[in-house]
Amino acid sequence: MVTMLTRIRRQIKRIIEPLAKTLAKFGVGANVITLLGLIFAIIYYFEIMRTNTALGIVFLVISAIMDGIDGEVARVSNTASPLGSFLDSTLDRIEDILYISAFIFLGFTSYLVAIAVGLSLTISYIRAKAESLGLKMEGRGIIERGERIIFVFIILLLYLIVSKQISLYVFYLFMLLTAITVIQRFHAVYSLLRK
Repeated sequence: MVTMLTRIRRQIKRIIEPLAKTLAKFGVGANVITLLGLIFAIIYYFEIMRTNTALGIVFLVISAIMDGIDGEVARVSNTASPLGSFLDSTLDRIEDILYISAFIFLGFTSYLVAIAVGLSLTISYIRAKAESLGLKMEGRGIIERGERIIFVFIILLLYLIVSKQISLYVFYLFMLLTAITVIQRFHAVYSLLRK
């Protein structure tokens, strides 16, 4: 199943590609953009910790944009490398931890936030392990990384402009969908490897 975000990415590539070409033209490397994504994620985390949710949302969006651009810059500048792939994948996991664990500062139950972080990392691990075994995992599961970031954005926005209670309900939905995705990916890999 091709997820909603995968379809959207195909459409917005027309926007990202010119931006990536411009950055590459000015010599901004993909690895630099990847590192900037992490730096903005750290700033996001500290802004949420300082209860500055609005500014936190801004830095979350900037970090997510960096994440969407780095691979495209590597492609258009023909500088994709194993090191770049390693940096991107590793720093993405650190960003995921920062994005979700910041919910503790919203007053969400810490053990539920810890479970959400663990489930999110498990989804990414299953994909990485499966792809190391030659299996294609893109589009497998109801909520991939991009959708998880969108959920983080929505939860924060609802917390800011509606209420903590409504944002908490969306967080519970996020946890449920993340758990379902772990099961979906596990089942997909298990089934493919048994053939």
